[in-house]
Amino acid sequence: MNRPDKAGRARSLRAVGVSATIVAAALLTAGCGGSADASAPRDDRGDLTQLIYRFYNDMEYGQFDKLNTVLTDDVVVTNAGGKTQGRDKVIAQSAEAAKTEGRTYHLVSNVLVDLDGDKAKVAAQVVELFGSKDTPKGKMAPEPNMTLDMQMRFETTRTAEGWRVSSIDGTLALATQAKAATGQ
Repeated sequence: MNRPDKAGRARSLRAVGVSATIVAAALLTAGCGGSADASAPRDDRGDLTQLIYRFYNDMEYGQFDKLNTVLTDDVVVTNAGGKTQGRDKVIAQSAEAAKTEGRTYHLVSNVLVDLDGDKAKVAAQVVELFGSKDTPKGKMAPEPNMTLDMQMRFETTRTAEGWRVSSIDGTLALATQAKAATGQ
């Protein structure tokens, strides 16, 4: 069996490198497997999924000012407490509720997008965990005192600034609540 000498191996490696560069350039030119036709319709499902994640991330970390980049001016939120309309009212109500909630975590999954031009309907399963900010003695971390499993529905609109949520509605699917501690 003839093994190529050092110079032969170097030529082979360069040839492989040149081939890889040509393949990478072809993929980039073609949009990594997508259509090279700029007039082809764009699939916005990834952007819409990220919009929902951003909404919950901003809520999670109390970054209510960032909700201006997620919600339309006339957003409508419907929940067990009633209906709230208008971005400023929704943000103010969310910020006020966060003051009394302690820790809240949102686990978002099964995001499905039904795209229709400049409108889209988005569904997501959201598990909300509510707990104290304080870790009980002898525990690793606070335990949730309430868990809600929500089937959320969002309507979104493409604006000049990008996709924004125009409507939020949810249905409670499951709920658990910790038993109150008894003084013994």
